[in-house]
Amino acid sequence: MRFEKNRRDHYLPRGYLRGFIDPSRKNHQRPLWHYDIPNGVWSERSPREVGFRIGFYDFATAESGLEHADTTFGELERTFPALRQELISNNFRNWKDHRDFLLRYIQMIRARGLLFFDQKHAEGRALQTWVIEEISPDRRIIKVRSIVPEPPSEAFIRNRALAEMRAEIKKGAAGLNDFNWALRLCESVADPFIISEIPFMAFGPSATSEEAMRHPETLLFFPLCWQACIIGSRQFFDDETGVLGQEDMQRARKMYREKASLFVLSPTKLDF
Repeated sequence: MRFEKNRRDHYLPRGYLRGFIDPSRKNHQRPLWHYDIPNGVWSERSPREVGFRIGFYDFATAESGLEHADTTFGELERTFPALRQELISNNFRNWKDHRDFLLRYIQMIRARGLLFFDQKHAEGRALQTWVIEEISPDRRIIKVRSIVPEPPSEAFIRNRALAEMRAEIKKGAAGLNDFNWALRLCESVADPFIISEIPFMAFGPSATSEEAMRHPETLLFFPLCWQACIIGSRQFFDDETGVLGQEDMQRARKMYREKASLFVLSPTKLDF
């Protein structure tokens, strides 16, 4: 199968973004409210217009031998919107029946996102490599271009990051299964859950993301839509399903706003 290059590759799937549209605005051409962080300006956008980079998942070389992103994402992207609509229709009462799928979906969003790729590119640039110029017929002697190691090429770094992304998604829920999970709902579209360019967030006292994932006081947040957010913790929840209070809703939105670098998306225009 031939895949087009240099297209709009959405690191936030459009099917996911549609969950943050106010139902009263679903027929609008640009139903999402988009807050531009650098400029501090609200504007109206369509799901097609946000959460993408041109050619973000393109391999650096044609013969990469790696699975294309469309294939990696396919099943999860196709299933999530219909499942979310089913959950909304019954007020999320049976969300725990779909916990495994939801955690797999969260893992996909995390692994295909900007933060993951920034981390993998940084790791790639820190590698030291030797370029092999010749291997003897008996494969016992290798001739390298220089005995001094060199940083890998940008093409290698890019393809390595894509391979790491695919491997991370193939793990399924993986380490997310080490957490306890609860679902929290909001009571009004005027008081919604919001997302930034990085919707999966770890909020806690640790400085690095690796430390945060291990800290007992860390909370993991992933809004499924403006109505509901799945929350993870190393500690047990007294109530696995419930409404998040107004004060806690405001605190959650503040955390997303403060951690965002590019934008915030909301079903309604908010006062930050």
